[in-house]
Amino acid sequence: MKRRDYEFETEVREALKGKKVPILVLDSRWHTLFPKGEKPAEIQNLEDRVNELLKRQGFLVNDLKDLKKTKKKLMEGIVAGMGEREAIRDKKSKNQQRLLLEIKERIQEESDELMDLPREIKRANEELLAVGASYCFERLANGDEQLEELNQEINEMRETLKEKVGYKADLEESMDSAYSLMHGLLGHDVMNLYDNRKG
Repeated sequence: MKRRDYEFETEVREALKGKKVPILVLDSRWHTLFPKGEKPAEIQNLEDRVNELLKRQGFLVNDLKDLKKTKKKLMEGIVAGMGEREAIRDKKSKNQQRLLLEIKERIQEESDELMDLPREIKRANEELLAVGASYCFERLANGDEQLEELNQEINEMRETLKEKVGYKADLEESMDSAYSLMHGLLGHDVMNLYDNRKG
């Protein structure tokens, strides 16, 4: 893309408001818009950003599951340890409580981040669509120009061909007429000399 059309990208973003846009990097139609080797670096970078956010979302979902399982086991361990002697229980309990507190903090932090990620993904995806649409529309405009030029060249070639076909027909008619006149004037024997020489 030669230069970004920020005004057009803004119009695209406005048109997208309230519309559900598929995650482009997961949509095969999106990838067919960019033939191999023709994807601008800017679009690739935006795709990478969306992919990073999706990976982070997947990581957080799995990590939160693991943290909740660990938290549950710690809680069960704390409850089970209540019957142990006080000295052992206090030391073990403090360690378990410290771990439990750390896990709760991580769960809270990751839950907060996970809640924000869909908005970030949506924003990054819309940015990708706006820039991609601008690029594709520029390609379409260039394609329209090229098609117009090709159509003009084809029309000029048709005119030239039409003229040449007309000239050929006139030349053939002129040659047939001259041959007939020569045949009538000079006779069959003389014209056979011409035909043998020509062939």
